[in-house]
Amino acid sequence: MDEQPKRSLFRVAKAFPPGDDEYLSPQDKGRKQPASLTTEQRRSWDALSFWDSEAGARRVGQDFPKAGAFIVRYDIPENSGIRYEQTLEPGHYDLRGDKDELERCLVPDFCENV
Repeated sequence: MDEQPKRSLFRVAKAFPPGDDEYLSPQDKGRKQPASLTTEQRRSWDALSFWDSEAGARRVGQDFPKAGAFIVRYDIPENSGIRYEQTLEPGHYDLRGDKDELERCLVPDFCENV
């Protein structure tokens, strides 16, 4: 079996598996950027938020209960075409890429409660 290097990233979800609306960035949802956003926050507006650890995602779920009740993991192969970069704070990643490809990266046997 050909194992490609992968990056595991975590996020909070409302359902498992996450619904289509959970793959939308604030920009995709048509939200207006608040004037108070920093330059880096503005740059992140078209991305999905992910964390490099389960603990990072859990913090978000506890601080923002409306974000969801589950922590899900995505194992993203290097050649998937999905781009990610660390932004905003240590452990936080902006993720951009094809929704269908990202859905294929969802780890089916990993779902934790916040």
